[in-house]
Amino acid sequence: MNIWQEFAKETNGNFKEGYSWQSDSNEIEYKNWKITFDNYTLWSGKYSTEMTRVVVPITLKDNFKFEIYREGFIRKIEKLFGAQDVEIGYPDFDKAFTIKSNNEFKIKTLLRNKELRDLMSSIKDVNIQISTQKGIWEQELPANEFELSYFADGEIKDLKDLNSLLKLFKIIIDDMFQMNVIT
Repeated sequence: MNIWQEFAKETNGNFKEGYSWQSDSNEIEYKNWKITFDNYTLWSGKYSTEMTRVVVPITLKDNFKFEIYREGFIRKIEKLFGAQDVEIGYPDFDKAFTIKSNNEFKIKTLLRNKELRDLMSSIKDVNIQISTQKGIWEQELPANEFELSYFADGEIKDLKDLNSLLKLFKIIIDDMFQMNVIT
């Protein structure tokens, strides 16, 4: 049994067998949303790298956007050259992550949730955003369509890590819904 079949069984998700260039995936129904986990091969010239993705189509009530990622060497260089980020007032979190948003109040409200911050801090690779690209790297989505998206280098094959990501997405979705940001 592969990781997506196992994860689907554990989460009562819907396993979908991949074909051609598409990987197997697991689609999990959560309230009014479908959370899809899969692998994606990102091509750059003749080189490719495997990525793990989590994607949820969402409908925004306003234009709230954000991107949160863990600090890394490249990201530190971006900051040196003026990449702006929001500080949310939790020094350890602010130091570990770069947070970009078009609405400082809303991102601070979202990240006020300690469980959310603790969960993000426990995940090795954090690259989460509201995207206008299908599956992060594919075609542009139609106007007013968005995806809450996550990606990490490599294939995540640990069920504990996948369950942490699922929990993270559920918290973000619930909090954004309570904030009246998504429908």
